[in-house]
Formats: sequence, structure tokens, C-alpha cells
Amino acid sequence: MTVYLNANVVTVDGDFSIAEAFAVSDGRFVAVGTNDEVAQLDGPVVDLGGRTVLPGFIDAHAHTVHLALDALAAPNLAGLTSVAAIVERIGAVAATAEPGAWIVPSSIGAPPDYFGLPEGLAEARWPTRTDLDAVAPDNPVHIPTPPFWPHPAILNSKALELLGITRDTPDQPGIRIERDTSGEPTGVIHGLVFYNARNPLVGRLFSLLPATTPAARQDAIATALQRNLARGITTIYEGHGNSPFVPDLRELQAADRLACRVVGTYEVPVGRVDVADWLTSVADASGDGTGDDHLRIRGVTVSVDAPMHFGGALMSEPYADPHGELGNGSSVLSTAELAELARLAVRSDLRLNVLATGDAACEIAVSALETVHRETPLNSRSWIVQHFHHVTRDQIARLAAMGIVAQVCAGVDFGRGVAAYVERLPGDQWEHVTPVRWWIDAGVPTALASDGAHPPLFHLWAALTRTDGRSGRSLLTPAKAISRAEAIRGWTADAATVLGVGDRLGSIEPGKLADFVVLDRDILTCPVDEIRDATVVTTVLAGRDPDAHRVEASVGPCVVGDEGQVDRVG
Repeated sequence: MTVYLNANVVTVDGDFSIAEAFAVSDGRFVAVGTNDEVAQLDGPVVDLGGRTVLPGFIDAHAHTVHLALDALAAPNLAGLTSVAAIVERIGAVAATAEPGAWIVPSSIGAPPDYFGLPEGLAEARWPTRTDLDAVAPDNPVHIPTPPFWPHPAILNSKALELLGITRDTPDQPGIRIERDTSGEPTGVIHGLVFYNARNPLVGRLFSLLPATTPAARQDAIATALQRNLARGITTIYEGHGNSPFVPDLRELQAADRLACRVVGTYEVPVGRVDVADWLTSVADASGDGTGDDHLRIRGVTVSVDAPMHFGGALMSEPYADPHGELGNGSSVLSTAELAELARLAVRSDLRLNVLATGDAACEIAVSALETVHRETPLNSRSWIVQHFHHVTRDQIARLAAMGIVAQVCAGVDFGRGVAAYVERLPGDQWEHVTPVRWWIDAGVPTALASDGAHPPLFHLWAALTRTDGRSGRSLLTPAKAISRAEAIRGWTADAATVLGVGDRLGSIEPGKLADFVVLDRDILTCPVDEIRDATVVTTVLAGRDPDAHRVEASVGPCVVGDEGQVDRVG
């Protein structure tokens, strides 16, 4: 047993009570209370010096795996501020590459938001095929669109040739090819992104790009999970686009290389297979799923539409796409098709996640779920809706009546804000983008999440201020306003409920798994703008060991410090 004293313990229990001390044994909290109460217990003592302790953060839409794969891109262009520097770095790789080998660097700009492009480059323009051809004439080059903003992809002549893109290739739905004054493609192409994966041109590009090896993927995922711990994240939900990586996660688990807890789903391959047959192939995700408290695969996810800022959200009113053209977006499923998928999920005892963005896509989801709910009540299933950025208050009430739980991203105003929501949506729709207040007031357990961008403490600040990252303007409205306690719940106890692990994680209470973080300040009382700068001093995951990743309670828990190093406390 290890006894922790002299702390500001934000338990996030049902009363959001504050304690002074707690004790951990066999990887679980065994006591929580005052210093005098807990000090009576036997065991090594850790004096936390008044620091604030919270349950470990739970990122309910982490995309850690995708971030790990992005980190494999070579060369890394992050932070380069000129076309000349970008070309030089790509040229250095091309100089030693085998002729014909693809060069796929990271996206241009500073992740995760990629603000100020291309005007932020010294030349105030994107690189072109001409720039890339000068240093990589014999290797196809693809500079990808970043996942968080619809910047163009950049291809050189070799890549354009392999894709069959010429002066005669027309623009296609979702794809725009920039051309020079003579009509030749410049290599700057908008829309070559996975959100348009059904487009033949996008499909061909993805089929040509080199695959990563299992070993490289697993090393990258292991590193990314370790980084999660440094940010205070002890559990993640890989509930979107995770299907190809379930074997990697299981191999990492078998090798004891999962640094934090993972709950994952399979993604329904809509339009590519017979769904009824496919569901039989993922029986391991039925019921409570398979695995343990460190890795569990449970349920399936279906995506109805794509992000609004990429022009893919199905909205009831026209809005401007990235090129300023009005449209309503699109959906990959009708209400009837989604209802049939939901029926199949019921029959297969699969927990269904439905991801939607636009209000019209949300209506498809809500109506489909209501259809099935009338046939087989869904209240006890705790199915999940993800994102639902443009949901209406009426739709939330209808979801609440079915016992649906929600995962939302309150940080969207920072990354998209004025440029997407204020300038491109009609009327006052920006005022209720991701309306967390509405969800909470409806009594829906609501998990907050990163969507792969920024750490939890940043997102707590973003959820409270709803600040636009480009202009600094606050987009906070009554539909978005929440308290600090509600924001913390969204990253801990409510997130655990949404993931289906609320009986074991999410709060500091006796009997629960002892995952917790120690912060350098009290985020309940510090100025709100200091929350984004708060530091995770240590992260404790029950039973972690610096080398073997496992530790017996008798020698005390171990922690991960700010730079990802693992140290013992006590």
C-alpha cells in the first residue's frame, strides 16, 4: 500500500468532493479522505505538497493511432516556413532514395492546427510540381493534406503521372486541380484526403502509397501511447477508423507495450462489403467485447458524413465549402440504411457508435435510432453518438429519451472557429456548434475529447472559453457555456461512463483503478487562461513499472513525468 498525503484531491465522485489524501493498494484506490484518516494506514508515504490531483484523463476520441502513423512520415516538414526549406528537405531524402520510391513527408505547417498557410510561408504560396521536380525528378512526391484543415495536397510530376492526372483531367466532386496559365496542373490539388476516399482518384492515390510495416506501426503506436501518459491521459477511446489497427494493438498488449489503457471499436466498411456478413466477422466486439482493463475491443462505429470545414457535413441549409461554393454536403447512408444497420447491431449484440457532423446527418442518425428503438428499446445499451457538431436541441432530447450517450469535441472553435463556422455557416449557426450545455442540461452523459489535437488541459481551457485560435475571439455562447467541474467531468467520470468503464475508472474512489494525475496548479481556482498552461507533473497508472511495465503495489506505483520519462514516487 502507498499513502498519499497533503494533496488537493479532486475526486470527481458523485458530489465532486475534494479530499486531502488517498491510499493505493494492488492497483486500486483503497481509501480517500482527510490527512488524519488516511495517515492511519500502513505503507510508504508520499507527501504531495498541496498539489492538485485528478483522476487520469480519458480521451474519448483520441486518434492516437493515426497520430502515431503520421509521425512516421519522412521527411518531417513541421515548422518549415518557406518553400525553399521544404524543397531542400525533400531533396535530401530524394538524393538517397531508390528511383521510383515514393516520398511522403508530413503535411506543411505547424500541427495540429496548420494556421496561416500558405501566406505564412516566405514565398506566400504553396510549393508546386516545378519546385518538387527540381529535387525529386525520379521519385513520386505526395505532400498530404493535413487531417485538421483542408489545405491542398502537393504532387510532383512523377506522382501526377502515376495518378493519370493531365491537363485534360477534369475537376471532380470534392476534387479541385489548380492549373497554370497554360492549363497544366500545378501539382496543387484540393480534396485528395481520406474524407473523399470513395472518389476513384483518392482511392488510386491511397493504393499507390507505400504501406508501413507492422513493426514500424507498433513502435510508433507504443511511442504515441507513452506520450499520452506524459499529457496525463491514462485511457483512450479509439472509436473511429480503428479497424486496421486492432491486430497491432493486440500485439502490443501481448508484448506488454501498451503504455495506457485502450478501448477500441471496429469501423463499419460502408459500401465496401455486405454489412450483415461483415458483422459476423467482428463477433469478438459483441457484448462487453474482448480483452481486459488495459485493452478492450467493444462495438462498432459507422460514420454518416464528413467534417463541415472540408465541405462534407450534410446540413439542412447550404453553406460555403472550402472554395466558397454553396452546397449541403452529403451522407453515405440514408435513414433506412442506418436503421437496418442498427437492427443488425441489436441482433449481434454490438454496441453501436454513430458519428455524424451536420444537422441533417444528425437527423438521419436520430431518426434511424428512433425507428429501431420503437422495435427494440435501446435504453439499456448505452449506444454512443460521436461529434454531432451541429446537433439541434430537439435531437439531443430525442437521443436522451433513448439512453444514448455522447462524445463531443469542445475544442473545435479553436481550430476552426471564425474561418469555418462564422464565415461559412449561414446566420447564427456558429452560436451552437458543439453545444455542450445542451447535452449536459438534457442529462446525457457527455465525454469531451481531443480529436487528436492538443492535450487535455488545453482542451479544458478551450471548452471553457471557446476561443478561436486564429483571431483570439471568444465564440462562447449560452449553448456552449459549462463550468470547470463539468469540463473536468467530461474528461474523467463522464468519459468513463461513455466508454462503459465508469464502474472502474473516471474518479478517485475506493475500489476503482488507481489512475491519477498530479498537476502544478489548482485548475479549479486559477485564472481560466492559466489552465491551458498548466503542467502535468506526474501521471500514475495502476501497476506500471519503468522497465517491465508492471509493478507490485508493495514497491509503490510509478509515474510518467513531463518529458515521458518514467519515475517512481515514494
